[in-house]
Amino acid sequence: MIRSMTGFARSSFESQDISMTVEIRALNSKNLELNLRLPYSYRSWEDELRTAIKPQLLRGKVDVNLNVNYQGASAAAELNKDIISNYIQQLREIADVTPAELLPIATRLPDALQSAEVLSDDNQKKEVFILVHQAIRQLIDYQTAEGQAMTKDLNTQIESIKKGLEHINDKKDLRIQQVRSKLQDNLKSLAVEVDQNRFEQELIFYLEKFDINEEIVRLRQHLLYFCEVMNNEREAKGKKLGFIAQEIGREINTIGSKANYASLQKEIVQMKDALERIKEQLLNIL
Repeated sequence: MIRSMTGFARSSFESQDISMTVEIRALNSKNLELNLRLPYSYRSWEDELRTAIKPQLLRGKVDVNLNVNYQGASAAAELNKDIISNYIQQLREIADVTPAELLPIATRLPDALQSAEVLSDDNQKKEVFILVHQAIRQLIDYQTAEGQAMTKDLNTQIESIKKGLEHINDKKDLRIQQVRSKLQDNLKSLAVEVDQNRFEQELIFYLEKFDINEEIVRLRQHLLYFCEVMNNEREAKGKKLGFIAQEIGREINTIGSKANYASLQKEIVQMKDALERIKEQLLNIL
């Protein structure tokens, strides 16, 4: 099963006194970059939220945003004195002005005002964690659905490489025969006597440089392994598939350098094009 690294999810809760919304946006990244944006009064839960989120997302640049709005009587606001005092202290370090002059600025900064209600009670904490888990589930469902489409495209590209490889395998003996014939014709044109046994020995040595049987076998194995990893149950497989794709590319390049034959080079170009499409997809796979 393949999962995409990108996606968006939203989960909401609303009561007579409060509304909460959790939004999660995920983009591709080599490792997990988890950014949480929480109201000030909820930041004491950040470590617990990170611990709950990390095992489920594994990779990607993930932004989690919690919005909380109080309604009715709960919406009555009061000054958050600790935060305002901290703002004023920091502002005085960069501006030589009195606290009274800084107060209007500080009260407009984030979290300077808070609900008159107690913000961080156990019921709200429970609801926040429920919303986060719901949003993660939605995100995973989205990533899984996108992963199914990516799997279909990857299979198409792998089949394209396999098809090109079989065409090369069918033509490789003809290429060797043509190389042999060309060398023999060149010798005949020189009108010189050669030792036939020595000629055959040198010819075998020369043709070994053009032999691509080992590369064909290895490439088949890499393609098979790629499909096995792609279809197993493990979720995080993007990096491993990337390593296998590198090995596939190495064998294709080696075959291309040895197979200096027009019809084979056409197959090589098409195989490289399919591999590039695979690599582009792998950048977005968990």
